[in-house]
Amino acid sequence: MIIMKNTIITAALALCSMPLMAQTGGGDTAYDIKGTCPADIAKVYIIDLMKGVKDSTETKNGAFEIKGTDKKDAFLGIAGKGKSSYIVFINDGKPLSADLATMTLKGSELNNKLNAYDRQLDAINSEARKYVEQFNEAQKSGKSEAELKALADELTNKYLNPIMERSTALTKQIVRENTDNIIPAAFINNIVYDCELPELKELLNPEYAYTKHPMAAHAKAYMAELEKKMAIIGTQFKDLEMKGTDGKTHKLSEYCGKGNYVLIDFWASWCGPCRAEMPNVKANYEKYHPKGFEIVGLSFDNKEDAWKKGMADLGMTWTNLSDLQGWNSIAAKTYNIRSIPSSLLVDPQGKIVGLDLRGEQLGNKLKEIYGF
Repeated sequence: MIIMKNTIITAALALCSMPLMAQTGGGDTAYDIKGTCPADIAKVYIIDLMKGVKDSTETKNGAFEIKGTDKKDAFLGIAGKGKSSYIVFINDGKPLSADLATMTLKGSELNNKLNAYDRQLDAINSEARKYVEQFNEAQKSGKSEAELKALADELTNKYLNPIMERSTALTKQIVRENTDNIIPAAFINNIVYDCELPELKELLNPEYAYTKHPMAAHAKAYMAELEKKMAIIGTQFKDLEMKGTDGKTHKLSEYCGKGNYVLIDFWASWCGPCRAEMPNVKANYEKYHPKGFEIVGLSFDNKEDAWKKGMADLGMTWTNLSDLQGWNSIAAKTYNIRSIPSSLLVDPQGKIVGLDLRGEQLGNKLKEIYGF
């Protein structure tokens, strides 16, 4: 399983969300791993996927052996230099052999299957590297912010988004093919934000084996939050007060319930996925604003300069409010927002009629409303 940490990748492949809870504690199921590694790897680590390093051993002549214990069926990783990529395995008590050069392992039937899926997904996600490198080289070359933004938009829309779609489709396939075992627990959290509530309910059917695993807890918590959020459809918007870019305090009721459709857009300048979605939001604003469509951005920024610079960089000419409190924002508390981007569509009478409309969903909804 390869972990890629880069702004442009994050923008294409993720949402910004609040921190997750840890997976496991100690346990009494033993792991015994023998393996090989490239000569430049001096130490091999055992990683708890949500806690970090839990054990390590020195290598000798490109080989290693490491033994330990953890909870039965915990998801752990075998990592080498840098600890940024690792081989995931299920701690089922069966001996394992690993090759850190090829990121493959052999063990129980379940672990062999898990590793094969990981290799398929890594092959897809690794395609993004050359586009990340292209963007990084552009940054080093001294290109202007406008040029970098144009390049980021091109790489995201033309290459990274299609990679994301293929990765998501394969992940959903893996989950559906393994309802009788715990393999999907390693993957389900990667796709929850790509699922509408009905699909999420299907994938988290409590009769499926993996839904009982601790690693699935975040997905189930998100589904519960989504169910709670969906209950807001058909209700009146809740008023709140935040400061505008003019430094004055404004109420949401100054804009909502005044005879026009209004998109309440929750975002932050530091949120890559928010920035990736903003060209779509802007295009719909420019198309439908002449017909009365409005947007009120509610920012989860902490710093005023970053907030205003983000607006300028992204061409956000509509109303924007913020209390500069980050996740402690009154907007987050009022509307139970735990991941961004997020949005609410409010009708002319102030009733909420849409939730988290992104990409084509937003355009299709506005086309339905305005007729073009």
